[in-house]
Amino acid sequence: MAVSKGEIFVSPLADNDIPASFRVLSKSFGHDAPFVDIYFPAHDTPAGQAQGSKRLQAWKQSAPNSTFLKAVTKTGSQQERLIGIAIWTHMEQAPPAELDQTENVVGVWPDERDREFMTRLWREYVVPRSQAINESQGKGVYGALVLELLAVDPDYQRLGAGKALVSWGTRVADEKGLQSVVEGTPVGRRLYEQCGMRAEIEEMRFDVGEKFSSRRKPHLIFLTREPHF
Repeated sequence: MAVSKGEIFVSPLADNDIPASFRVLSKSFGHDAPFVDIYFPAHDTPAGQAQGSKRLQAWKQSAPNSTFLKAVTKTGSQQERLIGIAIWTHMEQAPPAELDQTENVVGVWPDERDREFMTRLWREYVVPRSQAINESQGKGVYGALVLELLAVDPDYQRLGAGKALVSWGTRVADEKGLQSVVEGTPVGRRLYEQCGMRAEIEEMRFDVGEKFSSRRKPHLIFLTREPHF
């Protein structure tokens, strides 16, 4: 059932929404997010968007613990327009440290240097969330609710779409007694903090070696939120 937020509605993302949602993702981040640029190669080109949409589709179909959401608004003609996307995953176990266990690395990154760079980034990227998930077992719960992706069309920002998509997940986390976690950009920090998340790591570490010292590294903050009972 859709959840309304003024003129914003949050509901499950359908398979036929995926191409539009990937275009929103690309437009939202532009080339200001190094992790998005390397994780979704050439995401602002027709070929990159086709590949990215195919990967999102495969992810959606193969991950029963992931919930794909869309935020829509009504246009003047009362037609729905997709303006945001979020992916929340209940991770009960730490993600694999090796990227090739989750991705077709040769197919997505045919250039060997790009593939090695992304592989090294991934090893560092999953460390904080893995620690949060492993620590949850000592608290008598299993895993964490991870916000793996959040994007809102820049033309429709500050209307409440991002907050509605984040709040959907924090409500579920409260119901399940789970910690919420996200690797957020500095731009998104204010939104996450408005939704009750707090920075655990002010700047995530990405030690990719001297070989890639000239490449742009992600600037990400690791934020968490304890469940509210």
